[in-house]
Amino acid sequence: MQEKENKMKNITYVNLTLAFELSYILFQNKELNISYALTGSTKTITVPHVTRARRILHTAKPYLFIAPAVLLASVFCWIPAAKGFIESFITVNQAGSIVGFAGFSNYRILFSDKAFLNSLKVTAVFVLLFVPLNTFLTLFAASLTRRKSRLSFVPEYLFFSPVAVSLSAYSLLFREIFRGKASVINRILGISAPWLTDPAGAMITLAVLGVFLDFGIDYILLMCAFRSLDKDVLDAARVDGAGGRRLFFDIELPMVRETVLVTVFLALKDALLISAPIIILTEGGPFRSTETIMFYYYVEAFRSGNRAVQNALSSLVLTIAATAMTVFHLSRRRKKS
Repeated sequence: MQEKENKMKNITYVNLTLAFELSYILFQNKELNISYALTGSTKTITVPHVTRARRILHTAKPYLFIAPAVLLASVFCWIPAAKGFIESFITVNQAGSIVGFAGFSNYRILFSDKAFLNSLKVTAVFVLLFVPLNTFLTLFAASLTRRKSRLSFVPEYLFFSPVAVSLSAYSLLFREIFRGKASVINRILGISAPWLTDPAGAMITLAVLGVFLDFGIDYILLMCAFRSLDKDVLDAARVDGAGGRRLFFDIELPMVRETVLVTVFLALKDALLISAPIIILTEGGPFRSTETIMFYYYVEAFRSGNRAVQNALSSLVLTIAATAMTVFHLSRRRKKS
């Protein structure tokens, strides 16, 4: 009996050793013969040779998957961005031909334009108004539906429904709702505010429209983040006495912090790049109070055909965005380390 147990132990040991050696050899892509003793007999296993072509294909497979995305990004993003950055230091005529070297004169012209400086101020005001409002409302809506129930699909559908309609359609709808002192919103609220003809009212209307446009995507991200939290952590917190407000602010909210940062950056991106709703809703007015930096770019590049300002401004925005993302990434890596 003892001899049989020792034989079984030897067999188990041999099998484990064989499995380890096979996995190592397959990983190294080598052709070797392995001989092992099993119940007194000898067997030989030959690992098939993997050709060099198959090895190269296996290594290149991930890069082949991302190649279409890299190609599209290169053609429509990186190459035009590099071309615009180079052209921001030269003088280009309306036909796109190079006239001469301009140096930093295009940037000096840009920063000497009062309309551009005003667009920077308007953009900063819109960011400070839109980003906190959008973050608070989407986080509040996601917190209300963070527990799945039988009827949770109703608020989920309502909160996500803005994504189903195009940006232009919502902009036209908001223009009709907020137009004039006898507008629909004034009748509902019982006031006579000049929403689109007053600088402050136009900015508030634009911020509300921006929240309405971004609400669906940000809500889905935050709701999924809440529902993917580790239930064992939440149950342990409840056992320790955490519940209600304390559970949300001390446990759940810190656990979805990364997703909240993602929604903040998405809102910041949309606030900096907003132009189409302004074109439809206010056209930069009244008195250029809603003329953001991208609407200024639209006016100078597409209406006036000012290629010098176009290239300088696009390069400036790209540089600021790249710098901000780099600083944020480095700060996060420093905190993790």
